[in-house]
Amino acid sequence: MNTIITVSTIMSMYMNLVTDVTNTNYCYNAEIDNGRVMAMTVYNNHGESLEAKVKHEYLYDSEDRLVRKETLKWNSLTASWEKYSCLDYSYVDGSYTVEKMMWDNTRNEYAEAGEYSHYTVLLDNVLAVNSFKMDSRTGEYVEAERILVMNIHGDNLIADTM
Repeated sequence: MNTIITVSTIMSMYMNLVTDVTNTNYCYNAEIDNGRVMAMTVYNNHGESLEAKVKHEYLYDSEDRLVRKETLKWNSLTASWEKYSCLDYSYVDGSYTVEKMMWDNTRNEYAEAGEYSHYTVLLDNVLAVNSFKMDSRTGEYVEAERILVMNIHGDNLIADTM
């Protein structure tokens, strides 16, 4: 089983957000091109008015896998979107790595990733996640966390449903 973040994953996330009637604090607007969510804008819902909050822009590869998610924040003083952070996804042999980079205003570019996570499918329902952070003294990445994530389906539950 290959674990990848695809167009359908992003579309499913969007549909879950816009159909959640209990979430009235935010409104969402998706820019969709050929079935791909290219951008998602989040607005604060003030009842009679909406205020721009954040915008997520998505980039996909030729296999429809997510390769970049860029987050922009709305600057109400300049009435413009400003870069904030970026997640870069890379895929190798059934696993993928996610690097998080923050925008550096003084250099006008994304700073080197201070952290990243590597995801590997071990079994059909088990995902290994290894997280790394940069050591500020050495400049080397060191393992910060190692966890296993289990996806338990309804038919594998031990407890009875009431």
